[in-house]
Amino acid sequence: MSELRYNRLKDTWTIIAEERAKRPHDYKEYTKEEATQIENCPFEYGNEHMTPPEVFAIREKNTKPNSSGWKVRVVPNKYPAVSPQTPLDYFFRCIYDNVTGFGYHEVIIDTPDHFKQIQDFNKEDFQYLFTAFKERLKALSNDNRIKYIHIFKNHRKEAGKSLYHSHSQLIALPMIPKLVDTQINQSRSYYKQKERCLLCDEVMYELETEERILYKNEKFVVYCPYASLYPFEIRIVPYPHSYSFLEIKKFDYLIDAVKVAVKKLNNTLLDPPFNLILYTSPPKRDNYKIPDYFYNIEIFNHWYIEILPRITTHAGFELGTGYYINPVPPETAVNKLKQE
Repeated sequence: MSELRYNRLKDTWTIIAEERAKRPHDYKEYTKEEATQIENCPFEYGNEHMTPPEVFAIREKNTKPNSSGWKVRVVPNKYPAVSPQTPLDYFFRCIYDNVTGFGYHEVIIDTPDHFKQIQDFNKEDFQYLFTAFKERLKALSNDNRIKYIHIFKNHRKEAGKSLYHSHSQLIALPMIPKLVDTQINQSRSYYKQKERCLLCDEVMYELETEERILYKNEKFVVYCPYASLYPFEIRIVPYPHSYSFLEIKKFDYLIDAVKVAVKKLNNTLLDPPFNLILYTSPPKRDNYKIPDYFYNIEIFNHWYIEILPRITTHAGFELGTGYYINPVPPETAVNKLKQE
């Protein structure tokens, strides 16, 4: 059973999850000639019995759950960091605060094709994937114990991926993580001061100067942020304003933006490891510990997708200060990305 422990000194939480140590690590640079080595992949077409029962899937007509015939499939993580079977409870020992390891940890199996990676995805692949994101966000938002739903994708072993088959993950928590809470508070403070959305203003400035714009279409802007924490960091932001991923009705323009970003990153850095993260507003809760926390959140908070290449190592300075050293200015990064 996992447990969340509060680090009072650093004002953050740690999930203590021993089960995660048992998860398989079969990551290899497979080639299509090595197809015989995929028999034991739990995400492989035909190996549906190797995962927990699916909670969501997009399937071909007349195919049964937990069988072949799926386009995208969502299953509980076999080695979860948190679990819905754990009763939610809070307790403390002197200065140590703890929360039982309640939550949801799910795997979104992006594609039936073992060898297809995100840079190879076509429009249909992304359509299925983003539909799965939205449906699971919607479903888990109905559990009032859940305060935030975090969706992310680790690409390549160096970014935390343990199995080769392309997949994303979802972790739903009974609290709003510190980084998300910080972004919400910063956006709220900016709105109180200027009566404008912080990210809307950032996008407006980037569009005016075009110094860091990588791509834009009618609904999304793709750019390297002014104060990028990582070399070649990419931000994909909807415009005009949108506060939640659940507001998106059609994925066409988002798919176009993500495809361009991933393709240019892949071509420029030759398939680098990266983390793709969806930041969206938390579900509104009447019983949240901070009164009026969600007041006007649909006006001042703005959802976006971040792609963080993992081509540098965080060392003593970053770990000791929480600051980052980025050796590639975003202006240089975007110019290199544009060449591909």
